[in-house]
Amino acid sequence: MAGDILKQEGLSAVVVGNGSIGLALAANLLQRENLNSLVILNRNGDVPFSDPRVANVKFDAEAPESIAAAAKVVRSSVDRVHLMINTVGMLHNQQQQPEKRLSRVSPENLQRSFAVNTMLLPVLVQEFSSLLRHLDSALFVSLSARVGSIEDNRLGGWYSYRASKAAHNMLLRTIAQEWRLSHRNAAIVAMHPGTVASRLSEPFISSGYQHTVHTPSECADHLAAVFSTLTSESSGSFLDWRGQPVPW
Repeated sequence: MAGDILKQEGLSAVVVGNGSIGLALAANLLQRENLNSLVILNRNGDVPFSDPRVANVKFDAEAPESIAAAAKVVRSSVDRVHLMINTVGMLHNQQQQPEKRLSRVSPENLQRSFAVNTMLLPVLVQEFSSLLRHLDSALFVSLSARVGSIEDNRLGGWYSYRASKAAHNMLLRTIAQEWRLSHRNAAIVAMHPGTVASRLSEPFISSGYQHTVHTPSECADHLAAVFSTLTSESSGSFLDWRGQPVPW
């Protein structure tokens, strides 16, 4: 993989997830004249784009057969993918909140977190592998989180989310080793997008929040700027939204 992936002629992209970051990344890509096609793998509801380059494919992130069916639909319309971005993640929902204490951890919470934050990644790579193996450059980015860093864990808490993201990172790093032989023109990278104003982060951002909070559009701009710098040598990296390494 060489050069700026976002300047690839006839750029074909897949965005996995239609949350705040996923839609912002889609909007960012649609501003590029070299974009030929964009598939949005949609978890819930329609996507707000009428551009003829956009295809909307429904899928269930927790059902491997649904992911396989979505990949089959994509393969029927394109013969290669240059850029694939997994934006799907789960920190909390109506049944689950981040656990501040060990006493709050349950097998159900762990299973739910791992299903979305960990197990989705290898299934996506399995199903889309052939579309990412070609003579052009290809890039697979999967959004992770700094709290998934084992070395950087100085505060504790958030057991299920931390553990599932750490496992995600190990899977991605291992895929990168295999891809050095099987996908010589491709890179796979984990990225921490920073704190973004979204449904995922909203309950945890107060008036005294210590970190910078980005809009989804700002986040997409930051991530795209990093995408432009990545090469095959970047494969297996864990980077933040500024392109700086995050400790594993």
